[in-house]
Amino acid sequence: MNGAGPDRSSWARKAGGWCLLTVGLAGCVLPVIPGIPLLLAGLLILARDYAWARSALRKAKRRIVSIRRRARSRRSNKTVVARSASASSQTTEP
Repeated sequence: MNGAGPDRSSWARKAGGWCLLTVGLAGCVLPVIPGIPLLLAGLLILARDYAWARSALRKAKRRIVSIRRRARSRRSNKTVVARSASASSQTTEP
């Protein structure tokens, strides 16, 4: 049996996930550290072992998808408004 058994690798994975989560929380306060990507990475690692991390990761994914949808709809609305404004300005000039 090798020295890196399931208990040791599980412990290392959990420790790495907790470290990333802690540094991610610090990064939300400190401007030098990218907090949100580190938080998501920590949650991704911890989701294998903890139900609360899986739940938080699902909520984060839903939130990211909704923000992305809103941004796309706003972008498409601005494009439509800009196109209609430029079309109306071209037709009103002699």
